[in-house]
Amino acid sequence: MAVTDDHEIAARLKQRDANAMAELYDKYGGLLYSVILRSVANQATAEDLVQETFLRIWNRIHTFDAERGRLEGWIVTIARNRAIDYLRSLRSQPGESTTTLEDLEHSGLFVTKETEADRLTRRKAVGAALGSLNEQQREVLELTHFQGLTQTEIAERLQKPLGTVKSLVRSALKVLRASAVGAAGSR
Repeated sequence: MAVTDDHEIAARLKQRDANAMAELYDKYGGLLYSVILRSVANQATAEDLVQETFLRIWNRIHTFDAERGRLEGWIVTIARNRAIDYLRSLRSQPGESTTTLEDLEHSGLFVTKETEADRLTRRKAVGAALGSLNEQQREVLELTHFQGLTQTEIAERLQKPLGTVKSLVRSALKVLRASAVGAAGSR
């Protein structure tokens, strides 16, 4: 399906078309499940959170603006936020979890059965990869991946043309991929 199909699905969802929700689920259910499962590391919980995510999409579709970003990015952000909310709720339940807010900010939380040596190796590799980015590339990646902004929102915030922002994101990801391949090959 193309982006135009997403626009059509979003328009139908805004008209409260249940068939559009079924199409959205068929198209993106697996993606949202994998995003949430990586965060919570529990299949049953991930399944529940996917259902809650689709309920939030249904209830908040009127806030989606195709001019500001793609439907896929919007729903992935909702899923990621739902997973983070769940992890934060565990933190507030005594004896349920030892997860801290600082832990939520580190991607190591989402990796299972990782040894300290693996973590240090990964941290070095990520640090080296991020160090290979220029300041503008690092800034757009932080805004995209950590603050959840769309490229259009980033362009507005940085007062740069959208094409420039897209080029910066693309070049940053290319540099990170090259660094990851280099790191994997040196093991």
